[in-house]
Amino acid sequence: MENSPCVVGTAGWSIPAAHNTSFPALGSHLERYAARLSIVEINSSFHKSHREETYERWARSVPDHFRFSAKLPKTMTHERRLQGCNDLLDVFLGQIEGLGAKLSVLLVQLPPSL
Repeated sequence: MENSPCVVGTAGWSIPAAHNTSFPALGSHLERYAARLSIVEINSSFHKSHREETYERWARSVPDHFRFSAKLPKTMTHERRLQGCNDLLDVFLGQIEGLGAKLSVLLVQLPPSL
């Protein structure tokens, strides 16, 4: 998995009850998820901000090869429509610094009207 050019993950790390037995029994949802998949989208960053310490905790709880993609906040993409949001981008980039080398990509979800 670590040398594969293809990584597989989902938006968020919740585990549906129907698939619960496919993941390890112990650990947080993120730890259990990271035992089977190699990347995850932090979809919640689109809806609300997280402290840098939260991102650090998430990064510490997964294997070294595991990666995160972080979604830009909707205040930048949908409300400000990518205009005049350098201040918000600076804050967001400061928060996700907590992921360190485990940050893979930034995901930008745009509204259909843009």
